[in-house]
Amino acid sequence: MANQYYYTVSSLPMLSWDSEKFMSEEEFFECCESTITGKDFQILKNARIVPSEEVSANQVLDKWNSWERSLRNELVKMRAGKKGQDGDKYISAGTVETGVLETAREAFSCASPLDGEAVLDKARWEYLDMLEAGHYFDLGRLIIYFLQLQILYRKAQINREKGKSGFEELYRNITENAGSQNNSQ
Repeated sequence: MANQYYYTVSSLPMLSWDSEKFMSEEEFFECCESTITGKDFQILKNARIVPSEEVSANQVLDKWNSWERSLRNELVKMRAGKKGQDGDKYISAGTVETGVLETAREAFSCASPLDGEAVLDKARWEYLDMLEAGHYFDLGRLIIYFLQLQILYRKAQINREKGKSGFEELYRNITENAGSQNNSQ
């Protein structure tokens, strides 16, 4: 029977897709390190939203890795097809998971890469919510929580205003340099 971490899970703040404030990775690990087994803690620390090629010691993590790898494979195929290339050499080994093709198509059809990333992250969140069934106080639940934290970190790093101002500054520099080169000729 899997270890149950009632205290650890119940002490974690609730997360939602719209969460703007959440604990840091360090705070999360501090909360878990002294309350779960050393073996489970190592598995938890190695859980990442980027899929691992290795089989893990946890079924939830294996399901996540398989789903995420399948999603990335579909995106590779679409990107390669758009460039008129064969994407098969970039495909990772694994099974094709249900629903990833539709998610990849939706993300790929977005007007901007930023909108596409939002579609992908929302689909990732929803898949993790689905994986949570039956995992309420075990290591699987802690892995799901940590993966959701990683998605929230990504969301927080993508700042539309910061990107827009960076683009405008870059564009201004390019046009000023082009203007000064034209004047000197």
